[in-house]
Amino acid sequence: MPYDNRGRAAAAHRTRSAILAAARDSFLESGYAGTTIRAVAEAAGVSQETVYKRFGNKARLLKDVYDVAMAGDEEPVPIAARPQALAVRNAAGPAEAARAYAALSAWLVSRAGDLMRVVSSARGSDPDLDAFMTTVDAERLTGTTMATTAWDERGWLRPGLDRDRARDLVWTLNSPAVWMLLTERGWTNEEYEAWMAGALAALVLAA
Repeated sequence: MPYDNRGRAAAAHRTRSAILAAARDSFLESGYAGTTIRAVAEAAGVSQETVYKRFGNKARLLKDVYDVAMAGDEEPVPIAARPQALAVRNAAGPAEAARAYAALSAWLVSRAGDLMRVVSSARGSDPDLDAFMTTVDAERLTGTTMATTAWDERGWLRPGLDRDRARDLVWTLNSPAVWMLLTERGWTNEEYEAWMAGALAALVLAA
């Protein structure tokens, strides 16, 4: 009779979920510097060794917490394959693309924005954290490039705007730093989404 490891896999998944939930709570409540692997392990009901074996270090743990927050779950489905991103890809025209991209941006910051505040406040304090931010910025640039390249290929960019400049404009608009500035002024995510759609239509897309 073949060995059935589904029970072990389910237990491993529960352990990972418990660690990620405990880590998220700690990062949001205590900040990056105030979060320790020991505290996360205790809250998750596991050993410190288990946390280190699964995640390596605190910055890697933060990256995994961030990835789950961005996607909304632990399923191995990239952001590009999520419904919000597919709506951008399947837009029928530039006006629809502006609205869909704004909705995607608002969805992402609604899930991970608070974590980005934690990271922003601690940036420069830990080489591993800086490496994490470099990775996050690279991922954001990749997504931005994919979107603006597709818009250029469809002839949706504003007249006289090339894809490189379009990429840089969208890269600036979708920066977490911009979202943080606006929300610090009291903006809601709905207002941020509406502003993003308008900015894309005014600056990037021939909408």
